[in-house]
Amino acid sequence: MDPREPAPAAGAAPRLAVENVHTYYGDSHVLHGVSLRVAAGEAVALLGRNGAGKTTLIRSIMGFTPPRAGRVLVDGEPVQGWPAHRIARHGLALVPQGRRIFAPLTVRENLLLGARGPGWTIDRVLELFPRLRERVRQPGGTLSGGEQQMLALARALLTNGRMLLLDEPSEGLAPLVVREIGRILARLRDERLSVLLVEQNYALALQTADRVYVMSKGQIVYEGSPRALDADEDVKRRYLGVA
Repeated sequence: MDPREPAPAAGAAPRLAVENVHTYYGDSHVLHGVSLRVAAGEAVALLGRNGAGKTTLIRSIMGFTPPRAGRVLVDGEPVQGWPAHRIARHGLALVPQGRRIFAPLTVRENLLLGARGPGWTIDRVLELFPRLRERVRQPGGTLSGGEQQMLALARALLTNGRMLLLDEPSEGLAPLVVREIGRILARLRDERLSVLLVEQNYALALQTADRVYVMSKGQIVYEGSPRALDADEDVKRRYLGVA
């Protein structure tokens, strides 16, 4: 457990709980009774093919696309229906799909936009991401895709939220950069930061997570340990396309 945070009491509420969530885009019913949980200090991966509903679930949790039914709780407090900025300030830090950095701003300026509260500081994230330190005065738009992903992750850490949500952080990145992202996520896991990782990269998800969910057609179809999933050839073949 992170020494800066006391161990949760027995029976404590999960850091994040999603309970029977139904989400729609217009008349299109996308999430069908999704439930999952992430305990304090736990790293959880959510796997699934394109179109499974993973990003919609992140949007539902963060308030961008509020669910029509079900509940989203952070440390036991229902947050569904709150505006996204209030959910973020309540402790959820998002690394969005597509990075969404501010291209005209320098690396340092992008980081300053996220900085809030004690714990993670700019010096500390630049120690974790030495490539960003080398480019701290460059506009964000001049960075490579991998460096932009590191910037998005560093910016999220600087909000000092109680939980980190990552939506497809390896998307479009070269294998060498994916390995670096994996190293960083492993360090965050070792520091017992609560993490929900949405991924299609099977190897990255399994090396990062304490527990794994698989989603298909807007429903959770599997929950288990990384080792159990890796041994389940039927689930891997049917829902992930992994031989």
